[in-house]
Amino acid sequence: MALAAVLVGCATTPSQAPASTAPGPALRGEATDPEFRLVISTPKATWAAGETIQVEAALSYVGGSAQATIAGSGGGVIGFSVVEVNGTRRMEAVSDASCRPFTIGPGQPMTAPYAKSGGFTAEDPNAAFYRLFFADPLFRLPEGAWRVTVHASFSTGASCGGGRQVDLAATVQITVQ
Repeated sequence: MALAAVLVGCATTPSQAPASTAPGPALRGEATDPEFRLVISTPKATWAAGETIQVEAALSYVGGSAQATIAGSGGGVIGFSVVEVNGTRRMEAVSDASCRPFTIGPGQPMTAPYAKSGGFTAEDPNAAFYRLFFADPLFRLPEGAWRVTVHASFSTGASCGGGRQVDLAATVQITVQ
């Protein structure tokens, strides 16, 4: 069985897509732990088909020290998943197995724009969709309701598995028309 795994970072840039839908309210999701806060945000809940969707994540240290050292995937501790609400398409977050330390302090969150990642097999009924999705450097989705989740997975301390394991996830649900 062939497996295609994709780990791609892409900055959100303006697209030549159709005009955006009316602004509407911004969305925000949050997950917390005694020392860390993970936030996902997007400027609006409804996007036009073909429009570049803007999503950003921020991981903040909210503990009592001047800073914290955390360790996680060398590609970064923040990853994104996208799941079709009433469908079968799922682009789940993946990360590399390397490990490196990061320093994070109060008032200096780690931020990341949406970045694509995921994997699929050639036999998957959605393989053609996944190929097109991952080939597009912009974050665009077809019509429907979609859950966008940011994940942060890391250990406290300077080595992976060396301290307390922290796994946070925050979600927003968007509509594409």
